[in-house]
Amino acid sequence: MSLSLKRFSLIGPTLCASLISAVLLCAPVNAASTPSQQTYASMIEELPAKERFLFIKELYENKKLAEVAHPEKLLPDEDEPLREYVQAWHLIDRARAQNFDEALENEILRFITEHDGLYIAERLRTDWLLLKANEWNEKRQWGYFRQLRQELVWNKNEPAIVCWDIYHQLQLTRKGALRADKAESFFNVLKNAQYRDIGVCRRAANELIEKAPTLAFPRIAVLIQHNRISQARTIVNDLIAQKRLPTSARQALNQPSRWYRQHRNRLAKQNKFVLQIAAYRLAGSNFDAAVRIADTLKGRLNKQERSALWARLGYLAALNHDTKALNYYAKGGSTVCSSRLTANSNDCLEWRARSALRLERWDSLLSFIHAMPATLAKKEAWTYWQGVAYAQKGQTDNAKKCWEKLNNVRTFYGKLAAEALGNPIVYPLNIENPIDDDLIDDFGKQPAVVRARTFYEHGLIAEGNREWQWAIRNRSDQQLLAAALWAEENLYLHRSINTAIRLALRMPVEHRLLYPRPFDDEIEKYSKKVQIDPNWVYGLIRQESRFITIAQSSVGANGLMQIMPATAKWIAKELAIEDFKPSSIYEINANVRFGTFYLRTLLDRLDNNIVLSTAGYNAGPNRAHRWRSTLTKPVEGAIFIETIPFNETRLYVQNVLANTVEYAQAQSKKVNSFKALLGTVTPETNAVVNDKI
Repeated sequence: MSLSLKRFSLIGPTLCASLISAVLLCAPVNAASTPSQQTYASMIEELPAKERFLFIKELYENKKLAEVAHPEKLLPDEDEPLREYVQAWHLIDRARAQNFDEALENEILRFITEHDGLYIAERLRTDWLLLKANEWNEKRQWGYFRQLRQELVWNKNEPAIVCWDIYHQLQLTRKGALRADKAESFFNVLKNAQYRDIGVCRRAANELIEKAPTLAFPRIAVLIQHNRISQARTIVNDLIAQKRLPTSARQALNQPSRWYRQHRNRLAKQNKFVLQIAAYRLAGSNFDAAVRIADTLKGRLNKQERSALWARLGYLAALNHDTKALNYYAKGGSTVCSSRLTANSNDCLEWRARSALRLERWDSLLSFIHAMPATLAKKEAWTYWQGVAYAQKGQTDNAKKCWEKLNNVRTFYGKLAAEALGNPIVYPLNIENPIDDDLIDDFGKQPAVVRARTFYEHGLIAEGNREWQWAIRNRSDQQLLAAALWAEENLYLHRSINTAIRLALRMPVEHRLLYPRPFDDEIEKYSKKVQIDPNWVYGLIRQESRFITIAQSSVGANGLMQIMPATAKWIAKELAIEDFKPSSIYEINANVRFGTFYLRTLLDRLDNNIVLSTAGYNAGPNRAHRWRSTLTKPVEGAIFIETIPFNETRLYVQNVLANTVEYAQAQSKKVNSFKALLGTVTPETNAVVNDKI
């Protein structure tokens, strides 16, 4: 057994220095030497008080907590607020480790009842529901599932829960008796990306194909687009065994390049389903071959198949800024992107609009926005760009009507719309929100807030955030304001910001709650040293880490400015720091010094362009350079940002630069034109990009 040290390293000394970690954490143990209940309990008791909860959590995550009797009694007094978590984890781990019995079920249900209204009851209900779902399904006791699901506040639509419900409904349906509209509804749910890697969702999808065999090939097409080839392979093999597909489909799926080399001179003679499999597979590796196959299929595909295949090719071409993308989309017909075989309909439609925007084809852009589903067309992005398209066509009244809908001046599009209307582009600076101090104090005494604070003290940010969000749900504006002010006073700026953002949708909020300015000495010092705007640095940190010094991303970026370990080593070498230790990146001085140095490096390598440099900070300078290299003429910064092919990077750049404007105005460095800050991105470049950074 091996337990992670990741969380421990953030808050205290490495546990491997202790005897207990040497036995349990730093050396694997075989089954014969697995510690007993007493050994685990003794290990916990040997640990310093501040490390016990984290160790118990690791035991739970490694499914070993059931081996400790009453682990909650081993917590120190300061962790009393988290005792209920340990009790709930112990119940679940026992349920996972043994056959369910009536006594254990009663314990779990009693815990849920006694803690009703707390987030831990919500979590235990969810975990218990998922543990029991298979049994309830087999015994046709689905009423228990529905009742427990109905009691959930947040989690009733978790993907696994949704899939269990679909699976149960399908199990009750005889083959051939599933209504077409019901099958279509289930299929459209299960093809979404969030369901693709969950076991019960795969079971539900397989059951759906069993009950509605005509959906087998659409399922294959969707899985290939999600790059879930092993799942597609299972279905292809089944269809071959049923003689519904020729054996060549196996090679088209598993070895598409080899299949193409062998059949490229006789494509017209191949099975149309095999051709589609090959085209979907080759679209990401040999795009021209995929287009050739799609052209070969002209006249052989039904409306759904044609729409989906050309939608896929148009979408991938648009992501690569291929000027032919709109031609491919057009071949899909009026229903392009709307087929059941299309894995990502909304993304597909948005990138058709972005292709038109990049080419400044305003009539097409308007047409494509109008063709979007209403919920998609109402997004800030398309409301703003629809206004731009109208303005380009001389329809100023229509343009103003669009821009006037974007009255949240804090956002990227809100600032662009405000500037287009001649309005201020910044959030009001001099707002005061008087509130009774007792209301602030009372908020901090709420049990959920106390639990959140205890989680934060252990460095468990995500867990603390869940308790915080639970505490502020369904709160009045005054209570939300009290929450934001309490968080500010206690230096939980990430919660102060996020709570203030929610409140600012309905009422003006003090600017400092939305845009705090901590670590001013360090940020001013190192920004000045490398000659970059400290407001840009603040805008970036607010987006990167929300000022959490121990922040760690899912890909391993660390600290305030979220620096990757490899980048930190490169920077240390450039700065001639011989004794650099990776753990020092969490220190404020080191993190800001490294982050500002890296920003300066990006500016130097990307022609001093703030848009490209911000994109490069998130996605890497080579990607920023590559996206720029696709330009055939200068484009305004907003259009370049809108057509960044990474969703995360696009949103990141938008938020960082909108933040920069807000921080600048608070320092009497008002930015009068957001569009001027975004500038123009040109295709000409003498930039030298180092692929090592």
